[in-house]
Amino acid sequence: MKALIALVASLTCLPALSQNELKFLVTFTERVQEAPARGRLTVYLIKEGDGLDRADPANAPFFSKPQPMFSIDATGLKPGEVAELNDDNCVFFPVLPSELPEGRYRAQAVLDQMNEASSWSYEAGNLYSSSRDAVFEITERGVIAPVHLTLDSKTAETEHREGDGLTFIKVKSELLSEFRGRAVYFRAGVVEPIDMEPGRKYPVVYQVPGFGGTESGAYRVYDRRQKADPDSELGRLARNAYWVVLNPEGPNGHHLFANSANNGPVGAALVEELIPTIDTSFSTIQKSTARLLRGHSSGGWSTLWLGITYPDTFGGVWSTAPDPVDFSSFQAVDIYNDANMYRYEDTGQVVWNTSYSDAEGNKGMTILDENRMEEVIGPDNTSGQQWDSWLAVFGPVSRTGAPADLYDAMTGEIDSRVVKQFERYDISKKLETDRTTLGPLMKERIRLVVGDMDNYDLDEAVVKLKSQLDALTFAEPEGGFAGYIEIVPGADHGSVFRSPIVRDFPRQMLQMLEENGHVSPANQEGDE
Repeated sequence: MKALIALVASLTCLPALSQNELKFLVTFTERVQEAPARGRLTVYLIKEGDGLDRADPANAPFFSKPQPMFSIDATGLKPGEVAELNDDNCVFFPVLPSELPEGRYRAQAVLDQMNEASSWSYEAGNLYSSSRDAVFEITERGVIAPVHLTLDSKTAETEHREGDGLTFIKVKSELLSEFRGRAVYFRAGVVEPIDMEPGRKYPVVYQVPGFGGTESGAYRVYDRRQKADPDSELGRLARNAYWVVLNPEGPNGHHLFANSANNGPVGAALVEELIPTIDTSFSTIQKSTARLLRGHSSGGWSTLWLGITYPDTFGGVWSTAPDPVDFSSFQAVDIYNDANMYRYEDTGQVVWNTSYSDAEGNKGMTILDENRMEEVIGPDNTSGQQWDSWLAVFGPVSRTGAPADLYDAMTGEIDSRVVKQFERYDISKKLETDRTTLGPLMKERIRLVVGDMDNYDLDEAVVKLKSQLDALTFAEPEGGFAGYIEIVPGADHGSVFRSPIVRDFPRQMLQMLEENGHVSPANQEGDE
């Protein structure tokens, strides 16, 4: 998005104003890495008293209470050499180092050398410092000495702990490898049905995690299924279906399993490569009615997209709080008619669009805040964070090879030419232009739930999609359409999980599988 802060920094990073100006000195030793470093060096801070005492600074961004961060390009840094971050060379949020308010801070440095996922901690080969050792204080006199940080640790390849009925798979994608010009792999966690019956084939629930989620979510699924009452709906589903947790991560963050100019044919690769591999490696029923989709947030959007794009591969969809499904409510912004992504005027006053509000409605970061933090983490739309990931999925490739700007990084002015590219991924627009096909499909297969207090304003887009779908009438099957869109009063992005209708998802999944002959009714189990 953003030729942003690189430009802001060049205009605003002035020469040192005093000998006490804050600077960060970062180094690493040959013990951690012998070769010269390459990548983005970021120093993250947490200010004491901001309610984040248990968090590591490098877990940023913190949506409810954004914290300072600074970065430079550290490519070519050798062991023992010192990289300095100061007012003159840093990309910063929210202010220059010399402009930080008084207080005590914890600092943590990360050198992201891989840029393969939304989080540096997911990638093997990144360097980072301790999160607890570097504490400094800014007083009315400034700081006494530079803050020294040593990159003394290196991230390792994730090693999954498998168990009885829990398997992690890694499958090379030829389609994505050809697109990126190097080997690319799908990863997934496969939770097998409890007490599998020899010779029996089972349906599969495919889960797409939300932003920041990976195949490691299979651990939680496994534990829940193991602890479920065998006579409960969840317990029955655990005995009668596989549950596969997919990894949606790529160099641009969450790729939403949508084919795109920046991420390549990720949807096609899932359908043509990973799922056939799972079908041949496990005892699955190879029919669309036996493949269900479940997702929340970015995973919720992914499952909706997969459900309407590949109806011959997937059957029912259970989605909660999806990313924007109508781009006239792209969070708080109508990208088709609003002039600016960051702000608007109300009775002559400038109002900054909020990106996150907590459960009590208290406003956290603005869209501008979030974009500025992303620019620190990865300039030119390369952070892999939420907004940059949307640019990568929905938009074209820029002249630099990175995702193109939907809006001017500095001013927030929306580019109508890029909006036209986004339009192809607007689910409401797709329904509007193909009502005859998508209308009955969505009414029958889509179960979509969102809270009307969603922290990211994602409910507004769902309300518009619901209104459009409800207005369409078609010949109904016997018993009516099974799908629905439900807006839960008082629920937010997280508490929607506790709503009765979402708790009822396992029963609904079982019902669909029973109706299609893939699972026996409860009173007939054991008679097969």
